[in-house]
Amino acid sequence: MATETKKVKKSKPTGPTTLDLVVKAIAALNDPKGSSGIAIKKQIKSTGVERSSVFVNKALKRGVTTGVLKQVKGTGASGTFKLDTANAKKAEQEKAKKQKAAQRKKDLKEKQQKKKSEAKAKKDAKKKTVATKKPSKKPATKKAAKKKPAAKPKKAVKPKKPAAKKPAKKTSPKKKTAKKPAKKAASKKK
Repeated sequence: MATETKKVKKSKPTGPTTLDLVVKAIAALNDPKGSSGIAIKKQIKSTGVERSSVFVNKALKRGVTTGVLKQVKGTGASGTFKLDTANAKKAEQEKAKKQKAAQRKKDLKEKQQKKKSEAKAKKDAKKKTVATKKPSKKPATKKAAKKKPAAKPKKAVKPKKPAAKKPAKKTSPKKKTAKKPAKKAASKKK
């Protein structure tokens, strides 16, 4: 079984960069001869931000190459460093320009997305109004012509109510009437 590796996008860390922290630390130390790398690391730690010394060393080297920092003594990340104020201001201005440009680009993108969605909504609304105004006429197909005409619906037959039953006469045993013997009596008299 081959294992698949997923590429995970690294999210950019929020907050100030390590170089920004180094610049602030050097400004806070305000040493006219220059601040050592160890003093800079201690200052960053005292602000409550945890940064690895490897990242601080890289930031010091990057600061020197970009011109934000000036290395007074030593080479690489060792030695003493000062702020190169003229270059630092230029770097700050360039950074601000880049941020503004990125913000403009983002705003422009949002406006374009908004326009597209509005145009799509208008298009959909027009389609709906056209569909309601004009009923769609489709030509009769062969299948429709072959169909038999529908049978006429039969009238609904109401169920008859059952006839009300007449109450049955109560049959009572016949009483013997006196008429019969009376007839006999009449015949005897004759």
